Amino acid sequence: MYEIQLFGPLEVRTRGVRLSGGDLGDDLPRHILALLALRGKVRKAELAELLWPECPPAGHLTMMEGQLSLLCRRLDPAAEAGDSFVTISDDEFALAPDRVRVDVARFDELVAAAAGRSGRSALRPLVAAAHLAGRPLLEDLTGPEWVTRARELYRDRAAAAAVRAAALTQARRGEARHALFTRAPEFAA
Repeated sequence: MYEIQLFGPLEVRTRGVRLSGGDLGDDLPRHILALLALRGKVRKAELAELLWPECPPAGHLTMMEGQLSLLCRRLDPAAEAGDSFVTISDDEFALAPDRVRVDVARFDELVAAAAGRSGRSALRPLVAAAHLAGRPLLEDLTGPEWVTRARELYRDRAAAAAVRAAALTQARRGEARHALFTRAPEFAA
């Protein structure tokens, strides 16, 4: 199982090994990995537009596939052919969902679970989501506009989760205070 962390610095943990920064290569493979982790799958044409907004270089498709191949070897040098966490089709790259866990996807799952709940039952997933998003998204990546947009999006989502968790916590305190004072009126003064 590959665990990809996007909150904080980009990091991959697998089989007791933690890789980040230069361990993952230069900017290009790190950006490809981050985009795949954010989206799960990306059409090759869209990936090229995000990586090279001005104009993709000649041979960019081969370059992207080569970088992914190198990244896969860095993450698991002993992996058998076809035993990758990335799948490549004619028009897209995708993470193998049964082999990869991404903290951003977990954050989204927790927020969605809380949205379908009320009161106390929403608090636990919201607190877990806020904890998970305790650091800025992709804090070690700079440059492309997509990084800034993704960072802002998740900053706003994390803030909304924290605000809702705080409101629910405050409501719980109010419920506890009400219960205490209605059952023991001598403490109400």
